[in-house]
Parts: sequence; C-alpha cells; structure tokens
Amino acid sequence: MRVAILGTRGIPASYSGFETAAEQLASRLTDRGHEVVVYCRPHVVDRRLKEWKGARLVHLPTLRNKYLDTFTHTFLSALHCARRVKPDVALFFIAGNSPLCLITRAAGIPTMINVDGVDSDRGKWNRFAKSYLRLAERLAESDSR
Repeated sequence: MRVAILGTRGIPASYSGFETAAEQLASRLTDRGHEVVVYCRPHVVDRRLKEWKGARLVHLPTLRNKYLDTFTHTFLSALHCARRVKPDVALFFIAGNSPLCLITRAAGIPTMINVDGVDSDRGKWNRFAKSYLRLAERLAESDSR
C-alpha cells in the first residue's frame, strides 16, 4: 500500500509531537513493506535528504509566515499528492488542515486526519486565526462521524 503523510513539518522529527508521530508511523509502515511518502518543509528538513527510515521525502515550498506556513505547504502537498503521487491513502495531521482534505478526497483518495487537541484555544493565535481554526476543527470533527 502507498501512504502519503501531509501537514507536518516533515521528518526526521525535530520540532513537535506531530513530526514524531509521522516519523514513527512512516518507519513502522515501511518496515511492514508499505511505500510511504512524507511531505517536508524546506526550512525544516534539508532538501538534500531524499529518504528517511525507508520513507520517500518530498520537499515543497511554503510561505514562511506564522499564519500561512502550515496551510500553504499542506495545500501544495495535497495538490502534489492528488496529481502526482496518487497514494492508496492520505493521512493529514493538524485540525487546521481539514479543509485541504477535500483536495485528496476529490481525487478519489481515501483520506484521514489526525487531530490531537483544540488549536483554537491556544493563546498564540489572533482572532481571525482562531475563527478559521474553529471552522477547521468542526470540519475535522464532522469527518470523523
């Protein structure tokens, strides 16, 4: 089975629990013979690194901005995934990426999202970002039903 992992900074893990989860999942799936593609951000993962623990790394650009980095990178990753990789399943991380799951779903790719908390409650976001995150969290919740 071919699995795409989107929405994190990439692997190897160097920042948060999402990246650690992505790295663990990727290495365990490749150990079982699955093909795994992990999308990586260029300011976090060295572009020269093409593979990590059996997973293929795809480096795509992003807008380095507190509010747009994750969304922009995941948007480009979802388009690349749907048009070029065409995996058997796409796994997104982070509730704020839930609207972007529509891209892979529209391409007929079974899609899941992993959410670990309520990002809209975090103090680091402004009012606009919190509003967007609340909407995205509702979308992620409705996807789980």
